[in-house]
Amino acid sequence: MRIRLVMLAIVLLIGGGIFGTNPAPAHASCAEIPSPETALQQSDAVFSGIVLSVKALNRSKWGSSADPVEVAFRVTEAWKGVDSDRVTVRMAASVANRFVEGMPYMVYARKTLTGLRIDSCTRTAELAKASDDLAALGKGKVPPPSPELESAIRSNPAGKYLFWSGTAFAALAAIVFVLLILRLRRRH
Repeated sequence: MRIRLVMLAIVLLIGGGIFGTNPAPAHASCAEIPSPETALQQSDAVFSGIVLSVKALNRSKWGSSADPVEVAFRVTEAWKGVDSDRVTVRMAASVANRFVEGMPYMVYARKTLTGLRIDSCTRTAELAKASDDLAALGKGKVPPPSPELESAIRSNPAGKYLFWSGTAFAALAAIVFVLLILRLRRRH
C-alpha cells in the first residue's frame, strides 16, 4: 500500500510538472531583433511619432495581457507606409504598457486585417533609444496633415467662435483690471 502511494505521488508530481506549467509566452524572448535596414524591409510602416492616446479595446473587468490596445500617434517623420500625420497602431496590452502619452517613439509596424500592428519582437522603441535606427534610415519625410483632421477643422465653426469669444473675454478682463488699478491709485 505504501509503495502505491509513493508511486501515485511520483506520477502526480511528474504529471503536474509536465501538464501543470504554462509554456513561456511567445513574446517572452525574441530570437533576434533585426537590423534597422532589415526591419525597414520587413515592416509595412516605419515612422517616428508622439503618442497621443493609449486606448484599451477590451471593456470587461477581467483584462488580459493579450487584450487588444490601440495607440494613436502624431507622426513626426516617416520612412515607409505612412501618408498622414495621424496613425493608429494595434498591439497586445503587454506591448502597449511601454507606451506613454506625450513621449516620442520609433515604430515598426506590419499590416493586418485590423490595421497596423506591432509586437514585442520589433525594433519599436523610445525615440531617445533609437539613434542607431535614425542613423541607418537617414532622413525621413514629414507627412502631410491628416485629411480627416483638416476637414474637421474646416467643418467646425465652433473653433472660430471660441477664438473670438476668448479674445473678447480677455479684452474685457484687461479693461476691468486697468480700471481697478486706476481706482486703487486714486484712493492712495
